[in-house]
Amino acid sequence: FGKLFYLIIMEKAYQNISYFFGAFLLLIFVAFYKTYFGLFPDFVGTHALIHIHVLTVLIWFALLIIQPILIVRKQVDWHRRLGKFTYGFVPVMLLLLIMVARTGQLREKDLGIFLVNINDVSLFVVLYVLAIVYRHKPMYHARFMIMTAVPFLSPALGRLPQIPLPPGTPYLLIIAGFLLYERFHRKIYKPYLLALAVFLVLFLPLLGLFMFGMPVVDKMWMACFT
Repeated sequence: FGKLFYLIIMEKAYQNISYFFGAFLLLIFVAFYKTYFGLFPDFVGTHALIHIHVLTVLIWFALLIIQPILIVRKQVDWHRRLGKFTYGFVPVMLLLLIMVARTGQLREKDLGIFLVNINDVSLFVVLYVLAIVYRHKPMYHARFMIMTAVPFLSPALGRLPQIPLPPGTPYLLIIAGFLLYERFHRKIYKPYLLALAVFLVLFLPLLGLFMFGMPVVDKMWMACFT
């Protein structure tokens, strides 16, 4: 019976997860208001590539918001159709992310942002792949999809007034928050622990390079952009 009707309508504890994605989207809007959204409708000096990139990111968050709603409304077929749509959409979004990052680095070389871009894109890819791998385990699939929003955090926070925190703290706080949430609900920790492990495996070597191996990072940059 449809995986016990998607595990009793995607678990009551996560029926309102769309609000989390909506808040995340609001954060992105506020962070990019001065440099993008506030330029509406003329967008003077904004390249077409940026418009397409923003559109794909907004579509991704729209999907994250809509998909749980479809489950709650018992429209499982549409949920699956949109899920299959992402198989083609995600590679396009990733290509645009890379193109925008390349354009930014060629305009102004910044090795720190270069490393952040590597971390965020890699994290998104792994979390999305895990969500697809576990698509037949709805409780895992939903949690990995939730985590695909996390890699979009650093570009937004980087454009807001800075609060002095150790590197990686916002990511860790979000994952810790969901682990704590599970403590009082279904106690399904594995997806978030895997997400934490993936983040640390990607983040710690890049942090080490940033702190102690900038000549190596510079060579990586040259290999990518020259």
